[in-house]
Amino acid sequence: MLRLMKLTALGLARSSGLIEAIAGNRWRQSRLLILCYHGLSLKDEHQWRPMFVTPDFFRRRLEILARRHYRVLRLDEALAKVREGSLPPKAVVITFDDGFHDFHRFGFPALGEFGFPATVYQTTYYSDHACPVFNMVLSYLFWRGAGRRLDGAHYGVPGVFELSHETEHTALVDAFVAAARKGSYTAEQRNEIAAAIASELGVDYAEIMRLRMLQLMTAGEIGEISAGGIDVQLHTHRHRAPLDERLFLREIDENREWLAAATGVVPKHFCYPSGQYRSEFWPLAARRAGRLRNHLRSRAGYPLIRSAPVAQVPRFHAGDGGRVRVVALRFFFLPAASSRVSGEDSRSWN
Repeated sequence: MLRLMKLTALGLARSSGLIEAIAGNRWRQSRLLILCYHGLSLKDEHQWRPMFVTPDFFRRRLEILARRHYRVLRLDEALAKVREGSLPPKAVVITFDDGFHDFHRFGFPALGEFGFPATVYQTTYYSDHACPVFNMVLSYLFWRGAGRRLDGAHYGVPGVFELSHETEHTALVDAFVAAARKGSYTAEQRNEIAAAIASELGVDYAEIMRLRMLQLMTAGEIGEISAGGIDVQLHTHRHRAPLDERLFLREIDENREWLAAATGVVPKHFCYPSGQYRSEFWPLAARRAGRLRNHLRSRAGYPLIRSAPVAQVPRFHAGDGGRVRVVALRFFFLPAASSRVSGEDSRSWN
């Protein structure tokens, strides 16, 4: 109960004092704090979704860590120290999910300036395509087009839709993605649809493309950050974690093979996309790995301490505007061996 009260108090901290409130708390000075980021805004993404923060906001966070002498560690190093009981005081790990281009543009240089390591959980399908992730750019366009109407019939989605209510955008995005999947559209064809929708809504799609908004890093950029000391790890190839064993293992295998080719380093561990995990995944990964190595657990919502062997690590999702959300990073350490399988699933970024 006391720990829950302390966590609640941390959640009330405003953005300027968030890191001090969490990392300076005596209760967690001997515990590992993992900060989770997703994207750094290239234009106004931080106003659209709290998973994006401004580059200035992120830099202020790094300045706090440096000024207060926090020990920013690589994730694998930190987890080993947790297991050994040798974690230094004020230990912090920085992670980025998905691997958007904005990390290469803003995050990588900023981390290098402060000499801080980080782990990027990189999904890879869209790294081979010079266009925004389809479902994300649709959501962004619908947000930008608030107050307008969209005739879905032009895109295989019957109906005329009012874009005034953001709560309805998710269902609308799902409908457009389903239509594109039904038509077996390529990433490039989906991008043409997004460009047409942007034109209809009065949004400058050329700017979105020029800024590379909502695009993933390319193989060259991923290789560059890896060579520069960033730990690049698994996040599935198509940003999905299907329950079907063949499809689940396919996602891990293709993601690992792609990253190994881009970086020259075989990734060792895996983070579930969107933080969506189920206990059913554990035996699947166990059968792939033979056994789970370095698996750690902490009660959800608390900084990591030595505990029972379950593959769960909680992270603080530190969005802009003082938002704090606890997300669970579950990972498995995997061997280099791979077996290819085939199939399809409905939840994906392709």
